[in-house]
Amino acid sequence: MDLHASGRSGAPTRVTASALTASLVGAVLVAASATSAAPAAADVAPATTAAAADESLLSTTGTTWRYLEDNTNPAGDDPDQRVWTTTAYDDAAWKTGVAPFGAKRGQPTGVGDGFPVTTLLTQYIPGTTTDVPTFFFRTDVELTAADLDGVPAFEGEIVYDDVAIVYVNGEEVARLGDDNREITENLQYFGNGRTIPVTSTFVVPADAFEAGENTVSVALYQDAPTSSDIYLDVRSLVPTHGEVRDVALNIGADETQANVAWFSTLPGAGEVQWARATDGAGEVDWASAQTSSSTGGPSSDGATYHHATMTGLEEHTSYTYRVGSAATGWSEPSTFDTGTFGDEFSFLFIGDAQIGASGNAAADADRWAASLDTMTERHPDTAFLLSAGDQVDTAGSTQQYTGFLAPEQMRELRFAVQDGNHDTASALYDQHYAMPNLSSDPRRDYWYSYNDVLVVAIDSNDSSAAQIAQHETFLRDVVTEHGDDHAWVLVTFHHSLYSQAFHSRDTDVVRMREALSPVFSELGVDLVLAGHDHIYTRSHLMEGTTPVAPASEAAVGDVLVPDDDQVLYVTGNSASGSKFYGFDGLKPWTARWEQERTPSYSDVDVTPGTLTVTTYETATERVMDQVTLQRAAQGPELVEVTAQSRCLAGKAYVAVRATNGEDVPVDVTLATPFGTRQVADVASGKSAYQSFPVRAASVEGATVTVTGTLDGTSRDYEVPVPALTCA
Repeated sequence: MDLHASGRSGAPTRVTASALTASLVGAVLVAASATSAAPAAADVAPATTAAAADESLLSTTGTTWRYLEDNTNPAGDDPDQRVWTTTAYDDAAWKTGVAPFGAKRGQPTGVGDGFPVTTLLTQYIPGTTTDVPTFFFRTDVELTAADLDGVPAFEGEIVYDDVAIVYVNGEEVARLGDDNREITENLQYFGNGRTIPVTSTFVVPADAFEAGENTVSVALYQDAPTSSDIYLDVRSLVPTHGEVRDVALNIGADETQANVAWFSTLPGAGEVQWARATDGAGEVDWASAQTSSSTGGPSSDGATYHHATMTGLEEHTSYTYRVGSAATGWSEPSTFDTGTFGDEFSFLFIGDAQIGASGNAAADADRWAASLDTMTERHPDTAFLLSAGDQVDTAGSTQQYTGFLAPEQMRELRFAVQDGNHDTASALYDQHYAMPNLSSDPRRDYWYSYNDVLVVAIDSNDSSAAQIAQHETFLRDVVTEHGDDHAWVLVTFHHSLYSQAFHSRDTDVVRMREALSPVFSELGVDLVLAGHDHIYTRSHLMEGTTPVAPASEAAVGDVLVPDDDQVLYVTGNSASGSKFYGFDGLKPWTARWEQERTPSYSDVDVTPGTLTVTTYETATERVMDQVTLQRAAQGPELVEVTAQSRCLAGKAYVAVRATNGEDVPVDVTLATPFGTRQVADVASGKSAYQSFPVRAASVEGATVTVTGTLDGTSRDYEVPVPALTCA
């Protein structure tokens, strides 16, 4: 395959395949996949060794591009506005240059650490300080039939700011940064303002190319007339024979399920296969494994995303699984353990990992992996991982998603995520994670149960009054239907309502705090876990928006016994150390806070009667805080409590019976509108009984209260009395 800048007169000489191969000896420019190209910036994960002699069709320094930067539409008035992307288009008047292309306020420096500029783009419309909306790039690649034979697709790596659309021979093959396809014109402002360029991948089906000359084109868009920078670097475009990547083991609808998400570079159906893990080093018999087909479709980076569910999992069992297909390739097998399905277990809670927030995604990913190693080594029996959102810093960066999902724990420990404000601007969030019981309206709200805990997750990015009302409806429906089946009800979302950092003053946070806090109290929510503010904060117990401050100062090890309408809120700090926020002045809701600018995490221990949140400084295992929610003593169990209306000699009576379900004697009080009786020391399995005369020929519907008392602790049972009229 030949790499060359152009087939036009005066263009640089074409390079033959043999000459290219010779020139690349000792250089990491030829790669088996796009992700193995040599890194050229701090935002790029470490490269892997090239595993094959497949040649990259494009490269940073080896490809010369023709480009247009003069604020004109290259298609002019042509009815086909993509005509400029075709091989026949005459671009002889365009400028030529090599990547990286860019500018920062008109200069070739300052784009960011690790983002050099080789060719300076004319950022502004001549005579103004208004940005050129779109820059256009073209280059040619000549292929033979042999080059294309047996190659199903090509995968590329691209760095861009703000939006890039890639074309091959006049057809669009990838649209990066415009998930909703809002770009409709060649000259148009669109995109999200970015602090640094985005590193991403894209996939081109092989049938987009043909034997002979092919034209690869890129349209690079500015987000606004006042954007500070522009950047483009197409680092590689290499053959791919089927790669499965970004495998994520997600939480299932309950403890007997696990969802799994993955990307494949080739289109086609996929499935997850799983089987009990074999002892020793034995191979899994995949032919007899259980299978579940995936759902999915084209991903935002041109690959194919897949979601599938493993069901029927049994407790204390290890399962080995793989995802993919014979056509798209298979992932390496991974193994996870289901742990206990009992009512005592623990899980891990983390705040914003936000890979890339420091400006160096590779370093953030390394610190995130190290934090996960520490957490799982200390808590090997943890059931799952719960993230409060902002897994990545830039929603459209496939490189940052790869960094977040790279640790083996993301394939070996079920995890649940929230969509943070840094996740929400791209469909890559929905494609990389497969959350259970997902609502379509409102978007991204979902719920799951795990043993004795019900978790309801809401999308706090949707924070208008109308959207908050939708969240409320979702919460009420889920908690009403499932809350009584669980000992604890938790709510998770990204934007903390009660934190010590400045986001607590944001308009959207204030609006959600005032609207949702009373709903949480009304529904009996026990604990709310959130992030966004990058500072550890534990609230007082909250009755709606009112803090219930204790008489003594809050301390590590507090044991709280909340009333039914009192809720505890915990805000996580950064799990990777990529970004921290400072103290914003003491808030009336704050019990404890800490900001040592070091990563931290929380271990949540669950029993039927207690919920303990222990927060650790990751590096030292120092306990930053610990708080326990303890159920108020419930009193004895009365296994049968009845109240019946009866007639005797034309008069109405109410008969009340209560049977002791404890193993020891219980004192029982039967209280009705018609009289009360106390029965002491009712033996185990025996009943307290009384028939109360109404002293009338009829009885209206009423309620009687039966109270069981054991060792000074009482429990009330309310029983309805049916109406009755005696003849």
